[in-house]
Amino acid sequence: MWPFDKKLIEHPKTNVGRQVAAVIKSVSLPEASATWRLFAKHDHNWNTEVAINEGYNASAVVYACVEKRAKLISSVPWKANIIKADGTKELAPNSPLQLLLDNPNPELSMLELTYSISQMMDLSGSAFISEIKAGARNLPTQLWVLPSQFMKIKPGKERLVDHFEYQEYSAKKFVILADDMIQLKNPNPNSRYFGMPVLMSAGRATDIDREAGEWQKRSFENRGVTDLHVEVPSETSAEDAKAIQEAIIDRNGGNDNARKPLVTSGKVNILNTSAVEMDFANSKNKIWGEITAAFGMSLSDLGLTENVNLSNAETMLKQLWTNTIIPQLDLIKAQLNKQLASEFGAEFCIEYDLSNIRALQENYGEKLDNAIKLKAIGFEAASINERLELGFDGDQLPVVQQDPLVDETVASEDEAVDTAVKKMMSKITYGS
Repeated sequence: MWPFDKKLIEHPKTNVGRQVAAVIKSVSLPEASATWRLFAKHDHNWNTEVAINEGYNASAVVYACVEKRAKLISSVPWKANIIKADGTKELAPNSPLQLLLDNPNPELSMLELTYSISQMMDLSGSAFISEIKAGARNLPTQLWVLPSQFMKIKPGKERLVDHFEYQEYSAKKFVILADDMIQLKNPNPNSRYFGMPVLMSAGRATDIDREAGEWQKRSFENRGVTDLHVEVPSETSAEDAKAIQEAIIDRNGGNDNARKPLVTSGKVNILNTSAVEMDFANSKNKIWGEITAAFGMSLSDLGLTENVNLSNAETMLKQLWTNTIIPQLDLIKAQLNKQLASEFGAEFCIEYDLSNIRALQENYGEKLDNAIKLKAIGFEAASINERLELGFDGDQLPVVQQDPLVDETVASEDEAVDTAVKKMMSKITYGS
């Protein structure tokens, strides 16, 4: 008799209520979204065109922040890699993915493309990249950044986005399927479809900066007072008053007369900067600081402060890369891998290359000094070379003991080490 013709463990049948509960116990974000999906929509919380016209175009600080971030981000090259079976990554310089990264479209380089991507993510929260596909495998052969202010999103039921609609003013409308579009976006708690504009949190400060600049311009244009007011006796005729005015202008005009004392029979009132104007000037710096902070930067990064020496400037630039630029590159990389590299195969991934970024290169002299000290206390040359990434071939490191390159007149070990370092440093080209 077959021993398994009877169940050893009885399972009670699940009732209908439990079956329904199992189905609705979890839900995806597209399913949980509101059911009104009649039309594609813009971001109701943000107007990118206004942000460009009244922020980027009207505020020097906003422009400087956006451009600084774009210049740094676009200076980083992107490399196609293949993930091997052991998990390590290997460059794939001749792969279709790398060819696309090297030449994204006939008009623009990858530097220009990533420049636009950074601008769009800062000003609108999202960068929309249209993929032109071709070939038997229908792989992307061109990448184009489409201005975010003309993009609408049609939500989907199974996916967050069903399709995109692009239309510049009254021109033809293009419908682009979700599979043919890459949307790079900053995480946004205000919207599940549109990214968070970096400028949004600094919007009020930007408005103040713009309006303050306009007020200051109008103030200079409409100014009805001068820096000098001379009171003359009431019996002075209009002709005499005009003659005194012309004499004062002639007397004080020109560089040679600057700051010379004025002698007159009338009463002279000097109209210095008022407390309100001084407070206005101080508040401008605070507004600028608020704007730069929203972009993960400081006024020093934009050259708006003078109390920065060379050492501090190098440290601050390195911090800008570490705290702001690299995290943004990580975000872009993750989304490019998810939406672009995966189309070429699961074995492909995209990495950015920071090896030639001068601000992140370590002081090679300090490395050599540490290497010699480590060897002096007994560490193997190979482990030091690997640990400090010195780049020497084999196990070649300077020897602390009797070094034939060191003159015999050197008395102490410290002097020998110092001499060895100097000889090695003389053969090193920085930044290579």
